[in-house]
Amino acid sequence: MRSPRTRRRLAAPAVAAGLLLTLCTACSERPETHHRPGTSHEVATGPAGTLLPADDAPAHERLRQVPKDRAPGVRVSVRADSESGWNIRVDVSRFRFTPDSAGGAAVLGKGHAHLLVDGRKVARLYGGWHHLPAADVPAGARTVTVRLVADDHTTWAVRGHPVEDTVPLPGASAGEPTPTQPPKADRTLEITISDGKVNPAPGRVELRRGQSIALRVTSDTDDELHIHGVDRSAPLRAGRTTTLHVVVDRTGLFEVETHRSRLVLTQIAVR
Repeated sequence: MRSPRTRRRLAAPAVAAGLLLTLCTACSERPETHHRPGTSHEVATGPAGTLLPADDAPAHERLRQVPKDRAPGVRVSVRADSESGWNIRVDVSRFRFTPDSAGGAAVLGKGHAHLLVDGRKVARLYGGWHHLPAADVPAGARTVTVRLVADDHTTWAVRGHPVEDTVPLPGASAGEPTPTQPPKADRTLEITISDGKVNPAPGRVELRRGQSIALRVTSDTDDELHIHGVDRSAPLRAGRTTTLHVVVDRTGLFEVETHRSRLVLTQIAVR
């Protein structure tokens, strides 16, 4: 029979081993995080600057100010396309495009960009190149602006000014008006949004690859029209009809929705 002292000597290593296992398990457990679905722990944390006051302004009009020595930068160049419209190159510094995190929390140095023509938003950018169709440019347009935006859709800013770059639009002079009439669309869809209801009810439009569709949307509130997967968007103004003309050059199923109210308007099926 073992003495009490012997039993204590045998038990000590077992207790120590159990304690070590408990500590290692605790160290390996990932801490619980709270962030929006589809975003990562990295996106949900980190420095995000100072959100400047803006009474009742939508997210994309609010400025998120950061120190100049830590702020992202952007440079834009534009050249006319050989067939139609313009090709836009976007070079960024201290910044990374993060399309998978759009709608998540703001993290310094990450996000997407807004493309503006004469101050009017015409598209959202998730990379360094974009083709600007002539149909998206109103008559007399003079400038193109690319503005850097956080994942939560607030605008990165330095000293109260958005982080952006503005350049002249080639060929847009007084003697050379910008083309405004798009070619006739293969399909035209009229949609009305009233009191949060879509008319006609959301359905599906069938297209062949390379065909075009004109979406004519009338909304009773300000919003943003967006086509997922094609990365085309247009602002909706209350009481006005917005026309978005799109040539779909790849196959797939693309949802058309409103960005703020998150209403699905239709689906575009391309074969």
